[in-house]
Amino acid sequence: MGKGSEVSINGSNSGGGSYKHPSGLKLANICIALQSLAGYAVISFMILFFTADVGQNGLGLSVQKATGMLGLYSGLGYMTPLIGGWLTDKYLGLQKGILLGSILAFAGYMALFLSTSSVASVWLGLGIMICSGAFFKGNISALVGELYSKDQLSKKDAAYSYFYMATNIGSLLGPIIAGLITDSWFAKVSANGEIISYGYRYGFLLSAVMMLITFLVFLFLAPKWLKNVGKKPASAVAKEKVASSGKEDKLTSLEKRRMIAMVIIFVFVVLFWAAWFQTQSSFALLSDTLVNRKAFGKTIPVPWLTSFNGILCVVLSPLLGGLWVRLARTKRGDFSIPTKMGLGMILSGLAFIVLIIGINTLGGVEDGSVKMNIAFLLFSYLILTLGELFLSPIGMAMFNKLAPSKYASLAMGAWYLCFFFANIISGKVAGFTASMGYSEVFAFIAGVVIFFGVVLILLRKLLNNLMALDKLEE
Repeated sequence: MGKGSEVSINGSNSGGGSYKHPSGLKLANICIALQSLAGYAVISFMILFFTADVGQNGLGLSVQKATGMLGLYSGLGYMTPLIGGWLTDKYLGLQKGILLGSILAFAGYMALFLSTSSVASVWLGLGIMICSGAFFKGNISALVGELYSKDQLSKKDAAYSYFYMATNIGSLLGPIIAGLITDSWFAKVSANGEIISYGYRYGFLLSAVMMLITFLVFLFLAPKWLKNVGKKPASAVAKEKVASSGKEDKLTSLEKRRMIAMVIIFVFVVLFWAAWFQTQSSFALLSDTLVNRKAFGKTIPVPWLTSFNGILCVVLSPLLGGLWVRLARTKRGDFSIPTKMGLGMILSGLAFIVLIIGINTLGGVEDGSVKMNIAFLLFSYLILTLGELFLSPIGMAMFNKLAPSKYASLAMGAWYLCFFFANIISGKVAGFTASMGYSEVFAFIAGVVIFFGVVLILLRKLLNNLMALDKLEE
């Protein structure tokens, strides 16, 4: 399978020197940045849209119903990549799958823009978005791995770091633009500066435009920048290899052991993301009511706080990438994958402890009359982002490396499936903040993720033996 033409993207492998990445990586990065901008723009105000009064252009749902609805929508959107991955590997091929996902996302956002205050009309748009989730994220992630051969470990790690940076450029810009649209440009504001109604639906329109651009960019640039990469279904490519080699196409014992490792790590990843997704629900609600967002005489829109995570990812991703390379050159070597991911979970737990400390400064008053310093929230985001970077790009690259070639899209669908379970759990847990309070819920989350982070580190020897990363070329 051809790898496409090459474009110079500076980077170093473990042995030093520079290398070139295929130009297809640039296309994948452009598309994921646009999709991420669209997705994070909407998710930054989704819980606020659900809970705002109908007169404020919201749905007027209770916190418990809104968090449950958000969790179900987000969860189903991350479950469908498993189905989409199977269809892509079997019938479509990556290129067609990505195009299908893009145009479905455009249709879904347009349906949300045109929706009414009826929950049913909103679910129509959300339903189309769930279908689009089957074909875009998993396939665009799998495409990055398809640009490299199995033994190009350093290049593949670097490629996924660039890909992750592109994702977070979108996640940085999306909430900032969404905040301006919902709270300023298309909002109705009273003479004293109070917001009477929000421009939520125009945020959906922004995302629809972004996905239409994504579709057109991929449609016109893929023939030149990808050529044959991802054009044929993986099953067809596997059959061609069997025909040319004469070997039976069965999973080896090594591949089976690696899949066991993937299943074990999957469980821990679900727990991490169940904690992280509180940023889209309880963090947003906390920011809206209990955090002092006044700065320079103006109130910072809640969606802008979501973009802080994107800023940190863009800044910290290359720093951590450089750290892994430097550690690899030492006598002791780099941390193992389970160790990095375990440390990521522990860091995420510490982020919730920081917020608990901030909430305690309110003296038990949680009716909004007293506000906590925004520094607690920002410091919590910093620690949580470090945890994310220890776990997410590492895990994404690992799933691609360990998966058999004929299941490339299916494997990335499995990676995104963990978000399905995480969102369902996260939505249910966030709902308890209304009855139990933020401190109690955050303490529970912190205890769970720190405990399982330690367990994951203790299991590192078993998992390293199952993954057998030194034999990836086999």
